[in-house]
Amino acid sequence: MSEQRIELLIDGYFYSGWKSARVEVGIEQASGAFDLSTMDRWQQEQQSWPIYPGNACQILIAGQQVMNGYVDTARPRISKQAHGIRIVGRDKTMDLIDCSAVHKSGQWKRVKADRIARDICQPFGIEVIVDGDVGAAFDSFNIEMGERAFATIDRAARMRGMLVTTDGTGKLRLTRAGTTRATDSLVEGENIIDAELEHSWKERYSEITVKGQGKGDATTFGAKVAHGVASAKDDVINRYRPLIVIAEQHGSSPTFKQRAEWERNVRRGRSTIANIVVQGWTQKDGSLWRPNTIVSVQTHRLGIDQDLLIARCGYATDEREGSFTHLKVVHPSAFEILDGIKATRLGSRIRGTNGLEDSSVDKDKYQSRNRAKGGGPSGSIIDFRDGQLGGPFR
Repeated sequence: MSEQRIELLIDGYFYSGWKSARVEVGIEQASGAFDLSTMDRWQQEQQSWPIYPGNACQILIAGQQVMNGYVDTARPRISKQAHGIRIVGRDKTMDLIDCSAVHKSGQWKRVKADRIARDICQPFGIEVIVDGDVGAAFDSFNIEMGERAFATIDRAARMRGMLVTTDGTGKLRLTRAGTTRATDSLVEGENIIDAELEHSWKERYSEITVKGQGKGDATTFGAKVAHGVASAKDDVINRYRPLIVIAEQHGSSPTFKQRAEWERNVRRGRSTIANIVVQGWTQKDGSLWRPNTIVSVQTHRLGIDQDLLIARCGYATDEREGSFTHLKVVHPSAFEILDGIKATRLGSRIRGTNGLEDSSVDKDKYQSRNRAKGGGPSGSIIDFRDGQLGGPFR
């Protein structure tokens, strides 16, 4: 088994021995992020590490590559007795998040989503890989005024039912919610050392109504298609909370009923989130915990006994608590994508702004490790699909 450490590779040199380190990757993050710090006492003839913004780099955890990108910020520090450096960076795909989308006239005709992604990524030197069918070609697709590169790609991909993420080697991946299972389960009393369950009704509504204009033909026209409307109810929400959504497009897009049901289902899926911490970064077989994998979660005190999707992994280490992995898990319906839809208007509670929650990888969420957590009534199970209490824990 590879040595358990986080390594930064720059110009053939491996840097490790961090006082604190955090690396974060996720299913809807177009770019992973890392934040590494070290501080040591001076030794005779010792030189500072030659690490600068713009350095190409790789991040390896337990010998397995999780990121291929660049240093964003380097902060060397000295004192009378010690020296150190803090290094912050992101995946190669960071440039798609930061930079504008540029492509000739900014318009494509009769091309598929992967072609749009490749055309935008080509000047950045970023390869695009695709999992499965990307769906039908667009009759016409335009870059919106001032739009960032990632936003354009993400919009095209979602209109064809795909997610945009990175593969850990600097490539952009068009994919869907995964079905591959993790080797280990997450079990209270075995490998779960800290867990928190979050329920929220903030982004849920008693009834969601979708309105828009359908596409007419020789037999269907006028009022029949001019004012399309359909709704879906969320029976869990027991007070009046209506939401009206304007359909993105007409024509071959999903029916308004499908659109309303999808909006309801995704909001349900994202209303219940579990944050789980395990010791170390690897599973029993030596493989890293990875996002976009299915894992069995069993914790009696939080009322969870269900297969869930790992949405995000945060690998961390510090001198006080050693190495650990922070896992954010949700019901797979949270990442359900409906062909023809740009995105739900749900707030970015999982992926964060533009696919990257925080380029500095927030320290606080890795440092609250000894809290008392509570779920539903003792012995009951939470259904992550809709947030309701189910039957007794088996």
